[in-house]
Amino acid sequence: MPKIERNQTVPSGRRRPATIIDETTGEEVRVSSIIFGVVMLVAILVATAAWMGGSMSQIGARFGGFMDDTSRLVGIDVKDVSVLGLEDNPALADEVRAAAMIEPGENMFRADPHLIKSRVESTSKVLNVRVHRLWPGQIVILADAADPVALWHDGRQWQVVDGLGRLLPGARAEDHPGLLRLAGQGAPEAAPQLASALASAPDINGRVAVATRIGTRRWDMRFINGVTVRLPEDPGLEPAIQRLAKLQVRTALTQRPLEMIDLRSQGRVYLRLAQTAVEPAPAREVAEKT
Repeated sequence: MPKIERNQTVPSGRRRPATIIDETTGEEVRVSSIIFGVVMLVAILVATAAWMGGSMSQIGARFGGFMDDTSRLVGIDVKDVSVLGLEDNPALADEVRAAAMIEPGENMFRADPHLIKSRVESTSKVLNVRVHRLWPGQIVILADAADPVALWHDGRQWQVVDGLGRLLPGARAEDHPGLLRLAGQGAPEAAPQLASALASAPDINGRVAVATRIGTRRWDMRFINGVTVRLPEDPGLEPAIQRLAKLQVRTALTQRPLEMIDLRSQGRVYLRLAQTAVEPAPAREVAEKT
């Protein structure tokens, strides 16, 4: 064999094709053979589609079915789809399972957790969705029911709002008569913060008849005795409600003959006395007739 000096090129007529050596078997495979095999496979698929009068999408579907069958044979198919966290609501668990669109027998590799999560979240009925693919054949979906926190009047009817400020499709307002009632544009999105702040102030929570969103920035709350509480913009919402709760405990402020309580100024509370001693119509009844 002739010696080749450094930087000397091999004549083109004598250059050997690139090869891959299998370290396990020691077999040598030419790259050109692999490329030829791939080209032939594509050609066979195209020819088969043409012969069957079908399209590449049909061939793809048949190939997917073939892979599913193969996965079942080798034991890596989906054997079970479990929904955890909704044991108290079997109907919702079944709806989540249906939304996942994953059936036993499908290829585990095709059960994309991110895609399943997106499908389940699109129902707008569950929170904190997590999807885990446990090998060799189990899909686990964890979710929490979207608990209702308020009722919002959209100008025509009352709708149920969940803990993320979303409208719950299919939920009936008459099934939740004790929830906080809201009005105004942008109220559903801001409802979770208000509901959370009121939950920490039980002395005033049950006295609120309706909360109206003002300029998508703050709230006015009307109490069942007719007094209106003007709250500051959202960053100061929770401190203001805590101030009101303390005043309620000390002075029963919301039960006095007042027309308005203004908490929008830091460190000060402005009061407006009621114009008449006649007891106003219950604000909750007014809200329900709106």
